[in-house]
Amino acid sequence: MKKLLVSVILFILVAITGAVPIMASTITDAIYMADIRATNASYTAQQVSVPFIWSSQSLLDGYYIDPDFSNLALRDSGGVDIAFMPGYGSNPWMMWVEQINQNSAINYNLYTGGDTAMGGKLAYFPDTAGMRVVDSASLELGNNFEIELSGYINTSSGASKLIIDKGGAYICYPNNAGDVVALIGSAASISQATYYSGTVSNVYGTSWYGQTFIPISDIYVNSITLWCQKILAPSGNFNVYIYAVSGGVPTGTALATGSISASTISGTAGAQTFYLSQSAKLSSGTSYALAVSCPTGDASNYIKVWSKDSNAYASGTKCSSSDSGITWSAGSYDYYFVVGGYTPAVTLTATGIISSDHIIKTVLSGGTISLYVDNILADSAAYAGSVIDNVNDWYFTQNGSMPYLYYAKITVGGVLKGSWEWQYATTFTDLSGNSNDATPSFRTTTTDADVSVAVINYAACNQSAFIVGDDEDAVEIVTDDDLGTMPSGWYGNLHPENLPGGQQITDFLEDMNFPSAFLWLSLAFGGGAIITILSFGLTRKLLPCAVAGLIWQVFWCATIGVPWWVLVPIAVVIIGEMTNRKLASY
Repeated sequence: MKKLLVSVILFILVAITGAVPIMASTITDAIYMADIRATNASYTAQQVSVPFIWSSQSLLDGYYIDPDFSNLALRDSGGVDIAFMPGYGSNPWMMWVEQINQNSAINYNLYTGGDTAMGGKLAYFPDTAGMRVVDSASLELGNNFEIELSGYINTSSGASKLIIDKGGAYICYPNNAGDVVALIGSAASISQATYYSGTVSNVYGTSWYGQTFIPISDIYVNSITLWCQKILAPSGNFNVYIYAVSGGVPTGTALATGSISASTISGTAGAQTFYLSQSAKLSSGTSYALAVSCPTGDASNYIKVWSKDSNAYASGTKCSSSDSGITWSAGSYDYYFVVGGYTPAVTLTATGIISSDHIIKTVLSGGTISLYVDNILADSAAYAGSVIDNVNDWYFTQNGSMPYLYYAKITVGGVLKGSWEWQYATTFTDLSGNSNDATPSFRTTTTDADVSVAVINYAACNQSAFIVGDDEDAVEIVTDDDLGTMPSGWYGNLHPENLPGGQQITDFLEDMNFPSAFLWLSLAFGGGAIITILSFGLTRKLLPCAVAGLIWQVFWCATIGVPWWVLVPIAVVIIGEMTNRKLASY
């Protein structure tokens, strides 16, 4: 009853508030704006990750964005922030389109520049492989830990969606029913651990081999162990797979895969374990198959795999394919195999979680494990044990479980041991300082082939943001505050309407985006110059031409409002000439 009450309260809060609130971006100091258009060529699409082409390096080189990508923000036409990821190297940028109607387009604005951190929804958009962190002693959870992720949780249908997977130890996933499940594992396996030295299969090229089996309880599989040996020097990878079964043989797409360099397999026959890149949940009483391949091996360089010369395993049998797993044939007897994994020691479930931005947090402390969604307790249980310490790596955001991630962090014993977020690099540096760096995969394609995005325009949008960079080549924008003040009283407004037809001429020029003052001031001063030149040409005397210029300027001052101070230099010339004549007469 308590869990039901908590779930109902959580559902109501999420329904009211929707996504986890992310602080709105600040674009006050943005200098540039890109117009971006998303287009849908088919039916209404929802929750789409879409790429668009833009050169991150060019923007960095031109000082349009800061090296830490802090002065960026993407918004829709209503001013709502949109999650996005700048492209690294040749990768495109990615952005999120929550919904776009049939045969329609949506406009967005991407703001850049300025010296203020905008706080845009910068996020990591993973490909299906997600983000991998190599196992280390500092990340072993023990009996006191906290794991927290923030980003978009996708609880819609999909295969093998894993938010977090530490094979055999801890797993968190959306189960396609609006729920998020977190569990701690207890080791389990399915096996047939005998073989005969004279019964082998040579794995290379198109020759694939497999073994069917049936779990007796639900199990999350993360490894396959075979009795095998490298012969000479096979090239490429040795691959392991988990398949569903139909008609007693593997079928469909692999539920999980793993691979290592074939050259690293021991040249001495023995049990060797191969790890899957993700856990696969297998159901009790259902038939499944493991399979192996070495596509670039040949008849001289291959992987030898041993089996038993009898039907030692009652719930399955060997199988083989001569066309790279396209068609299969069931055989006799059984391989030596161990399918390793774990069953849940404790399981927590958060119900009624809609696909949206969320914070997912699992905490084990004081013998109680708890699952929080958006900082609200969703489920808890007693657990007095410690999480299994194994060699399996950490995987995050696999197979569309999280279309984008803001951050992930792991705390052990109250100390931050791993912290990751998007970085402009092929490897995400561990921000906790423990060197548990992450290797991300990056999405580069749209999740809906009918939805595309393009940058339409990129231009200055606000030149009031003044930037002074430490680099001498940095762009500086001059603002009104950096200009000197205009002397008052020296310039006045012109009134060409006082002249016959003056207003009509002014209106015509303004409609042509031509400054009318250029014409009127040219007539005033240029005409005065012409009058004085003509007068001097006729009289060869300074005083008459100065008087003619004075009369011309008085006309323009009196009619259209040319400032009267322009008469001062002409008056000085006239007074000077008259004084000169007066003195010369004595």
